Amino acid sequence: MRLRDIVVPAAMVLVIATPASAQSAANQSGSGKAEVVAPLSIQPVLDLRFGRFYRPVSNGNLTVSPSGAVTGTGSMASEVSTPQATGGRGPGTFLVRGDPSRVFRISLPNRINITNGAATMRVSNFTSNVPSRGVALSSAGQFNITVGARLQVAGNQAVGAYSGRFPVTVTYD
Repeated sequence: MRLRDIVVPAAMVLVIATPASAQSAANQSGSGKAEVVAPLSIQPVLDLRFGRFYRPVSNGNLTVSPSGAVTGTGSMASEVSTPQATGGRGPGTFLVRGDPSRVFRISLPNRINITNGAATMRVSNFTSNVPSRGVALSSAGQFNITVGARLQVAGNQAVGAYSGRFPVTVTYD
């Protein structure tokens, strides 16, 4: 074996293993961004209205949908056609305002009680015209929410005017 055959591969190893001369520091600028969005607000426009009906002899339900359709089950089925004063039945309506075109979601309660003194009726199955995935505010930053629910009426329910409040929460997605 010749000396040249040994020295050349050793020199190649030294070249490969020797780090290239590099800078000891590098600089680059980054950027930061922020966006302040208009806060969401919600304003009630119309109450959720189940209207007037005759005292039932047995249990039943009266449902008002977000679109305003009214249906009844049990003894309340016949009450759907009971004449109402103007605006006597209908969904609750709320005006939401916020950052234009931003998506928001709605949260409604599972159930509440409405009362007339010591007498109560349960309101449940709250629904709205906002899909579960949320909905975008208009380019003007507004959206009208409609809310429906089911009223559970007991047989021989106490006569009187019943009322109660329910929470409606809107949050940006």
